[in-house]
Amino acid sequence: MTTMTIHADDVFAEALRVHARKSGKSINQTVKDLLAPVLGLVKKKRSGDADNPFMKFCGVLPKGSAADLNRAVADQRRIDSEMWK
Repeated sequence: MTTMTIHADDVFAEALRVHARKSGKSINQTVKDLLAPVLGLVKKKRSGDADNPFMKFCGVLPKGSAADLNRAVADQRRIDSEMWK
C-alpha cells in the first residue's frame, strides 16, 4: 500500500470533510470512492440501476426453485375471461 499526499486549499478540504461526514466514511475512503470510477477501477452500473429499488433482488432466486415459484403463481397468471366481457 502506498501513502499519498495531496495539497488542497481550505475550501476543497472542508468540502471533502463534509462529503465524508455525510457519507459516514473516512476522508481516505471518500477520496478512493470518488477517484475509482474516474480511473476505471469500478464496473459502471447500467443506466437506471441506481434508481431501481428492485435491483438488489435480481438474481437471488435459489437454483431449482423456479419451478416451485411458477407453481405458486400459476393461478395468478390465469385470465378470467368472464371478467373481461
